[in-house]
Amino acid sequence: MPWLIDGSNVLGAWRRDVRSDQSKRDLVRALANFSRARKARMSVVFDGLPPPSFPSHLGSVSVAFSGGRSADDVIAERAASGSGWNVVTSDQGLAHRIRRRSVEIVSAQTFLGDMESVQIESEAPSADWTDYFSDPKNRHEF
Repeated sequence: MPWLIDGSNVLGAWRRDVRSDQSKRDLVRALANFSRARKARMSVVFDGLPPPSFPSHLGSVSVAFSGGRSADDVIAERAASGSGWNVVTSDQGLAHRIRRRSVEIVSAQTFLGDMESVQIESEAPSADWTDYFSDPKNRHEF
């Protein structure tokens, strides 16, 4: 299932400055890590115009800016154009607008918890790796 993310809403839940270009870049990097781990496509939408030199893609994450429209309008339009989206927002007005569509609404806090758990999993050593090197026959002395 593809993900459609209300970028400003997630930044607010993440307690980051929603106007900061660096916060937006940090979120896009975090989304790229999450999408790689989950093998999922993601689209994040931010309010306003794109900052200079801001990427439109990072891995399987596409980045969009709403321009003169609201990000909510862009997200509602995208949700209407397909089905099976996981829409990440805690904005009740947006959630109400898209609830009748074939989407699953995920709160920003829940999503951030999922992203954090993926990061923790990726930092933990692999059991296979640990098992292999804990066996003395697989260790070589130099």
